[in-house]
Amino acid sequence: LGKLSLDELSELAAELAEEDEEIKKVRHYFIDEFWTRMPDKAVTPGDLGEGELMGASLDGRPILLAKVQGEIFALSNKCPHRGFPLHHNGKLDGYEITCAYHGGQFDIRTGACVKHPTETFPCERFLAQTGADGTIVCEAIKEKN
Repeated sequence: LGKLSLDELSELAAELAEEDEEIKKVRHYFIDEFWTRMPDKAVTPGDLGEGELMGASLDGRPILLAKVQGEIFALSNKCPHRGFPLHHNGKLDGYEITCAYHGGQFDIRTGACVKHPTETFPCERFLAQTGADGTIVCEAIKEKN
């Protein structure tokens, strides 16, 4: 790179910008396909072990379920940074989930972003309860403004 002229560097920068746009298209296609193909799945509290994460599609919504100290927490399974699935290779440490794709960390109790390489939004939270049929049902929690 040190031997390239300014014009050559400008040309390379334009090529990299084009490649970046193509990568973004592929990433969006991947994410859309991932969520489209994730089937709805009935989950019972017994399906989730202590300290475990599980991704599920409940009524068409991608949900991340986590059990800590016997309590089940539910967040949107889409990382608010880029939409990647939090459960896929994500790590749960206490009450914090770390996204495997960019290292963002979120508190599963509140959805708050604890640490992230770029500014991002909190995760949408859900109230996880056991329904009449014994499966986990989730209701969106309306945040106070």
